[in-house]
Amino acid sequence: MVIDIGTVLAVTGAGLAVGLSAIGSGIGVGIAGAAGAAALAARPEKFGTSLVFQAVPQTQGIYGLLVAVLILLSTGVLGGEGGGVSFAMGLAAIGAGLAVGLAGLSAIGQGIAAAAGISASVQKERSVGRSLVFSVIPETQAIYGLLAAVLILSFTGFLAGDLAVSDAAGLAAIGAGSAVGFAGLSAVGQGITAASGITASARRTEAFGKSLVFSVVPETQAIYGLLAAILIMAFTGILTQDVTATLAAGFAAIGAGLAVGIAGLSAIGQGITAAAGISATAEKDEAFGKSLVFSVIPETQAIYGLLTAILIMAFTGILTQDVTATLAAGFAAIGAGLAVGLAGLSAIGQGITAATGVSATAENDEMFGRSLVFSVIPETQAIYGLLVAVLIMAFTGILTQDVTVTALVGLATIASGFAVGFAGLSAIGQGITAAAGIEATARSGAALGRSLIFAVIAETFAIFGLLIAILILFGIGVFG
Repeated sequence: MVIDIGTVLAVTGAGLAVGLSAIGSGIGVGIAGAAGAAALAARPEKFGTSLVFQAVPQTQGIYGLLVAVLILLSTGVLGGEGGGVSFAMGLAAIGAGLAVGLAGLSAIGQGIAAAAGISASVQKERSVGRSLVFSVIPETQAIYGLLAAVLILSFTGFLAGDLAVSDAAGLAAIGAGSAVGFAGLSAVGQGITAASGITASARRTEAFGKSLVFSVVPETQAIYGLLAAILIMAFTGILTQDVTATLAAGFAAIGAGLAVGIAGLSAIGQGITAAAGISATAEKDEAFGKSLVFSVIPETQAIYGLLTAILIMAFTGILTQDVTATLAAGFAAIGAGLAVGLAGLSAIGQGITAATGVSATAENDEMFGRSLVFSVIPETQAIYGLLVAVLIMAFTGILTQDVTVTALVGLATIASGFAVGFAGLSAIGQGITAAAGIEATARSGAALGRSLIFAVIAETFAIFGLLIAILILFGIGVFG
């Protein structure tokens, strides 16, 4: 068998497909299995029901296995002589592997929901059907990933045996796979919400409808990722099999995919808040509206990611199919995508705060305004990430479509994205402090001022990241 670089990349894609999805299914099945084992101690006759719930998170691993086998068969690694796989096709295989593999981690959220379903079925026999409905909701992210992977393999010629595609299309496939794959992790937040919905519905049947509303809220991030993936595949010519995109457009597509995909993890924070909303509404119907307000707050990080992705695709010429961007613009797009995407994880901290705000407001309506104040504090990290992303796109010439910086300068902007993006995770600590501030203020209104001081201290580290990001851009000559 002849092994070339394309084959190496292709089998790497197969490994990512089955390996990443196996992590998701393994953890999800394990979480559900642990709940099943606990259920047997009280109700041995629930063995069959528990097995049904435990089987739900297994599908992600099967999707990954299917894509991996398709890649190996299509490249001739299985049942053929192998070799002859172009570099571009290898990149496309990695894109497909990332799509189905990363989205396969949705099984973790599904396992959380399935475990709650097992526990609920032990308590009430009639809750099995409703619990299964909640448990299959986080499956959609995995289906989006599988769909994107199959589209990549089909329209790049993998499945037809016509392996003629450009390197730009291969890079674009990685961008599409990153968008839908990373956004698939929104299922973790959705699983947290669905588990709360199962518990609430088991206690009170009337809570089923409103719990479903909360459970679909974290789905939007996955839809953003799927939308971006389809736009990338459509406008780089993958879906039309008429690829005119340049290498620069391929790298820009990766930046767009990272922006919307990684920012999609904001759904974890949103899921934490929505779960609290379900609990509050189950106890008090009037809490539904205000709980929804808190639940949509962590959505903004995902919107920042989607906005950045669209700006990248629009101003690098992907959406107009008139690509004049240089490699510098493509690399800078990756820096911008990392800045806003990683900073979007600040939503986890915001979700922790907002969840506490939901509980406090449910107990005392007067806490609504004060809780909102605390809940918006961890938003600033995401704003810093968006700011740096805009600065990168503006001063490297992406937004003016007049790129004058060199490719190495564009590549160096990635460091700026890392600085502000990773520092943005400081919002998780800030969210924990802000949540405690809400609780303290709920007990004593006089604690508001001092609690706010504690809550803003963690902001310092995000400012460090912002400062270094700007200094990097200044030092490499982006501003002048």
